[in-house]
Amino acid sequence: MYCTAFSQKVITGKVTDTKGEALKGVTVQEKGKNTQTATSSIGAYKITVSDGATLIFRSVGYTSTEENIQGRSVINVVLSDNSAAIDEVIVTAYGIKRDRKSLGYSTPIVSGEDVSDTQRESFFQGLQGRVPGLSINSTSGLPGASAQIVLRGFASISGDNNALIVVDGIPINNSTINENDLASNGANQSLDYSNRAMDINPDDIETYTVLKGPEATAQFGSQGAGGAILITTKKGKAGKFTANYTFSGRVESVNKFPERQYVYAQGLNGSYDGTASTALGPRYPEGVHIYEDNVKNFFTTGYNQKHSLAFEGGTEKVTYRWSNEYNNNTGVVPNTLYKRFSTRLNSTAKFGDKLEFNTSLNYIYSKNDKVRRGASGYLMTLMSFNPIFDVRDWIDDKGNRVLHNSDIFNERDNPFWDVYRNTAYDVVNRVLATSNISYRANSWLSLNGIIGIDFSNTLGQSVYHPQSFSGSGSSTAMRNGSINEYTVNGRILSGSFMANVKKNLSKDFSFRANLGAEFKDYDFLTNSQYGEDFYDPDFYSINNTFPSSRLVRSAAANFRTVGFMAQTGFGYLNDMVYLNLTGRLDAASRMMPNNPYFAYPSASLAFNFTDLDFFKDKVSWMTNGKYRISVGTTGKAPYKSYYTLSNFEPKNTTGGGFAYGVNGGNPNLKAEKTRDFETGLELALLDRRLTFDFSYFNRLSTGQIIMPRLSYGSGFVLRMMNGGEVKTYGTELQTTINPIRRDNLKWDLTFNFTQYKGKVLSLAEDLPELYESDTQVLGGVRSGVVPGYSIGTLTGTRFKRNDRGDVLINAQTGLPIAGTDRYYPIGDRIPDFTLGIVNKLTYKDFYLTFLWDWRKGGDVLNGLDYRLYINGMSSKTLNREEPRVIAGVLEDGLQNSENPTINRIAVTPYSSSGYYTVNTEPQMFIEKDIYTVRLRDVTLRYNLPKHLTRKIGAQAGLSVFVTATDVFLFTNYTGLDPESNMNTPGLGGIGGYGIDFGNMAKPRGFNFGLTLKL
Repeated sequence: MYCTAFSQKVITGKVTDTKGEALKGVTVQEKGKNTQTATSSIGAYKITVSDGATLIFRSVGYTSTEENIQGRSVINVVLSDNSAAIDEVIVTAYGIKRDRKSLGYSTPIVSGEDVSDTQRESFFQGLQGRVPGLSINSTSGLPGASAQIVLRGFASISGDNNALIVVDGIPINNSTINENDLASNGANQSLDYSNRAMDINPDDIETYTVLKGPEATAQFGSQGAGGAILITTKKGKAGKFTANYTFSGRVESVNKFPERQYVYAQGLNGSYDGTASTALGPRYPEGVHIYEDNVKNFFTTGYNQKHSLAFEGGTEKVTYRWSNEYNNNTGVVPNTLYKRFSTRLNSTAKFGDKLEFNTSLNYIYSKNDKVRRGASGYLMTLMSFNPIFDVRDWIDDKGNRVLHNSDIFNERDNPFWDVYRNTAYDVVNRVLATSNISYRANSWLSLNGIIGIDFSNTLGQSVYHPQSFSGSGSSTAMRNGSINEYTVNGRILSGSFMANVKKNLSKDFSFRANLGAEFKDYDFLTNSQYGEDFYDPDFYSINNTFPSSRLVRSAAANFRTVGFMAQTGFGYLNDMVYLNLTGRLDAASRMMPNNPYFAYPSASLAFNFTDLDFFKDKVSWMTNGKYRISVGTTGKAPYKSYYTLSNFEPKNTTGGGFAYGVNGGNPNLKAEKTRDFETGLELALLDRRLTFDFSYFNRLSTGQIIMPRLSYGSGFVLRMMNGGEVKTYGTELQTTINPIRRDNLKWDLTFNFTQYKGKVLSLAEDLPELYESDTQVLGGVRSGVVPGYSIGTLTGTRFKRNDRGDVLINAQTGLPIAGTDRYYPIGDRIPDFTLGIVNKLTYKDFYLTFLWDWRKGGDVLNGLDYRLYINGMSSKTLNREEPRVIAGVLEDGLQNSENPTINRIAVTPYSSSGYYTVNTEPQMFIEKDIYTVRLRDVTLRYNLPKHLTRKIGAQAGLSVFVTATDVFLFTNYTGLDPESNMNTPGLGGIGGYGIDFGNMAKPRGFNFGLTLKL
């Protein structure tokens, strides 16, 4: 005993970064043993080790370093920034810290500053292009726009494909309002609804850890089947009180204007009609003034102001950080706005060396003023507005709508009237609260408990003014205005408890185990009311509508999940080889009264081959190398509640009462399963000047949960059922190059490459197609999946054809005959690959970063061109006075004979407008093999020298910056922006991704700002 005590030595010290700031949470471990500790909030540590030991210092985002104590008792260490380090510490599910060497799956990390430097209103917009395998599909470029957040493609045909968002260990609400839950029961087309992850202030985020491998997703159960983005927020640092203030002001302008022809006037078949929504009339007479600037005169300059103020400080025992943000963004479309106020308090308290308590409270207020899109939205009303009038002449002195041609029942809305009188908005109040308790019982056992609540209240309203054409519908169906009001209360209560064991079994073998459970309780309630026929045209209230027109609806979605997880890992030779095994059992209330339990395993293996003596001696230029492989299964519960049994619904017909709804129950419904495989290689060469992280993945999703239409003889219209297989596979590569690494000059270059494909192998009951009706925004085209084709398929109707495939022509009109009985695959929206290129250059006090985003391949439906063409507004219709004969054969009884009658009937579109409305197939407007090269963002920052800021304070720092977003777009796409979505993420499946209709392109933005640190 005396010899053992004599050989022990107490080492103390402090760990800082290259700027001299203390680093909290750095792991300090005795090499080859399980003895370890972590630095305090002021960077201090204390550890008892063997005399002559070597200490390893590790932290997320910093290069690990080793120090032999060599008789020293005080060792201070400086860690340099290196986000590409292969052996850093990774925070995985439930706050579990893992050495990167032990991970058998891809886990990229993005710095919070890299995202917040883009000055975008939501963090997910700033993540695009920075992570291989991550796709952010925004609906539009307007303030508050929603987005799909998808990892490794679309695995579910109808379910939720969005990644799970986890903040400080707590899954948060990232839902989007579904209009099917509202009293109006509308399609998810004309209005956008922000997904709630937008509420998080990007300036509060320290790091993003992206989990997408099979073992990673299996840890989170059903909700993590699509991967997870783990957000770690900033915590306070002990020491002197500090205050940080950042101001950013942005100016936005339209990047690309839509075009239309100004040769032919409103009307049909060459005849003038000033109230028509089509421009198929006569030529404009000479001398008639045409307002060709109407389109440009409608749009405006967008402005944004953002203020961030944070205070932090504390002692080694207690630290705090209080942050505040005000963000006000007006868009390039008049009367659009996204406003957010966020205040967040984080605190950490340590009780001795064993117990630590972390808590946070975040209140968020946001408001989104939005406009309609699609067929009756601002863009189509603008394009169809009669250009012989000034679009700015839209309201008279008494507040009435200006009519140029007729009454309100025949003249379509002026776009200014539409955005200022047919208003829509959402107001959100939200509270996020988390508590995390960690107890380190001894050197090998720790306990961790996390509990949190996410509560949000959304108040929304959308209105059609009584004088609006859209609000009145038509002269035969006068609504005299309408109003839709709704309240959505969402609450997620979640918690987890985990016991963690980490111990060396011998000199060569280490053991780690995690055992725990979690629960999630979801409670969503939507109360809505709809009314028509206003008494007072300018008073927007449900109480101002005719009582007999009112409808009310209450839609509840309450469900729970419970999960139990066991994980164990075995390391050999200082984790040179690491095997990890995971098992999880889930129970989901959405499966009840069926069997609600489903279990799934996963496993991973990491082989750090550069730890072999051969590589250390013979291949010294290879700094690190790891081969990894992982397999796993995930289960996914139904994406909607109350579908295992048939439900009664209140009826307002046949005397009222209750009756079965349109959805039939399915007592045999089971969880959707996905089998995952991933293998990869990580390399760091030349002292990490060059790193590679390559992954190949393969997914097979079986028992797809879908909701096809039924025979009406069943008594129902829809039924949720299992059926269908989808295979997704692809490759990912992240490469980082450090061409220059000097004291005053540093250049980091990162390439993020993604390539994947998804194929539908089968559908239930031999269905030829499964489609989403909400995506049918244009005639004869929709988002549909067909066995044997891509999951990103667009389907559409075709002209009627004979047995040889010749187009059939109407013998009376000379126009094709529409074939509306079947939809065919006409496009694939999945790109061949995407590539994000991130540049970071530092020269003395200057910092420059910019991101190029390249997309190659994939088809896009140019819905605006489609609609302009059939309405005669496209420049493609300017040759309308030239007669032409449509290739095909006449439908005259001989079409399937050996000698069908060849069509020779000439059609002149000028006098026969049906040429544009009938002689169209949706595939004519599918633009194939689209490429885009986009400069997403560029930031230049200058840190003022210390001698200029000393008068403000001894520790003061001041920097100024300029940021530009969506600066350039090079593409072969003829529309406004191929990165568009006609629907919202609430739709499920792939939704309206790749359908460009009624949305403006992302605006070009320029930010100017400063950051002051005291």
